[in-house]
Amino acid sequence: MEKYYLPGKDSWHNFDVVGEAYREAQVTAALGRRPRLDEEIEEVFEAFLIPEPDNPHDANAVSVRVNGHVVGYLDRDAAQVYRPILHRIAASGMVATTTARIWAVVRESWEDNQRARFFANVRIYLPEPHQILPLNNQSQANAAVLPWGGALQVTGEDKHFNHLFNYLPENSEGLVILTMHKLVQTLKNGAEKHLVEVRLDGERVGQLTSATSNHYLPTIAHAADGGKELGIWAKIKGSGLAAELVIQGARATELSDDWLNTMPTFPRLIPEAAGYEVPPAFIEEPPTRRDQRATLPATAPPSAPTTNPSGSSPVNITSKPFKGHVVVTEKDRRYSPITHRSAGVAIIIIAVIVGAMLGAIPLIGPVLFIGCMVLGIMGNIRSRKIAAVLEKERSIPDLRL
Repeated sequence: MEKYYLPGKDSWHNFDVVGEAYREAQVTAALGRRPRLDEEIEEVFEAFLIPEPDNPHDANAVSVRVNGHVVGYLDRDAAQVYRPILHRIAASGMVATTTARIWAVVRESWEDNQRARFFANVRIYLPEPHQILPLNNQSQANAAVLPWGGALQVTGEDKHFNHLFNYLPENSEGLVILTMHKLVQTLKNGAEKHLVEVRLDGERVGQLTSATSNHYLPTIAHAADGGKELGIWAKIKGSGLAAELVIQGARATELSDDWLNTMPTFPRLIPEAAGYEVPPAFIEEPPTRRDQRATLPATAPPSAPTTNPSGSSPVNITSKPFKGHVVVTEKDRRYSPITHRSAGVAIIIIAVIVGAMLGAIPLIGPVLFIGCMVLGIMGNIRSRKIAAVLEKERSIPDLRL
């Protein structure tokens, strides 16, 4: 299948997948080997986002696959949000492609007679839903679209608002693909000034300054020599009063030889529709021993962690017996719940001792004493929450998506 690379900076792995705790065999296979004891492996791989309409547990399910192995899933809320986009890509005969960072380690477990246990974390790059597909549906079959690059402002778009208004999305921001063309302006002294004009579906919508034009003029000429136009991603943003365009494309000095030789065109998407025919893709996998920290799958109970669809929030595990939430780290999981509860008591004792010593200071002593007690109580509460979460994790039975 043709790859549809998600636009954006794919080196920023902003989204935690779920279910990797139940896929030790698959994660290990994707990595190519199992870590040795206390060895940490961290590598970045190309990853595919595969919709699974035939998944018996959830027809919205989206698996994350690395080297042919399912290493996790989008959480249930995110899968529902991204479903129309990823289904359209799949129905167009393509596979949504991004990058994944896999971290894995094997450590001895205090609670299991020092048996070595496997821990892993999988994060992917996943842009906002409205920053994946272009808003303009006109075929870009002859446009060699530049790889994603740094942001540069288009100038003069205010003169073409009537055309840009037709593309403004409901949420006021989205992506379009522009084409870039050489523009020659003759100055009063007869000298020529070479600029870049940008067009949206064939109509001029602005231009670049002299300084920014120089970054793209060589590539425009190179594309023309190959019989193609030069395309570039652009963010469009605005309201009923104004609109602006910001291009996001690699400059001439940033292009690889591979891109210059192939000049790939934008893949053809089927028209937007209410629903799409997506091929079955679910893989029935053998059960895997739950050897890892509790990164719960999309089918977990309501107290399981979920990731914000924007990918901006970490995976949190909420302690039910207490109000609020606490983030449990790998370091926290190295110690038993009893150890954390004991640490909470120790924090209170230390706070009382230090507070009593500081309380003897004239004038500000009482304030310092109260401050120490507040810090001690907060530390104690956090330790109790972590202990409760760890107890809850260890009571959860093996679940698979």
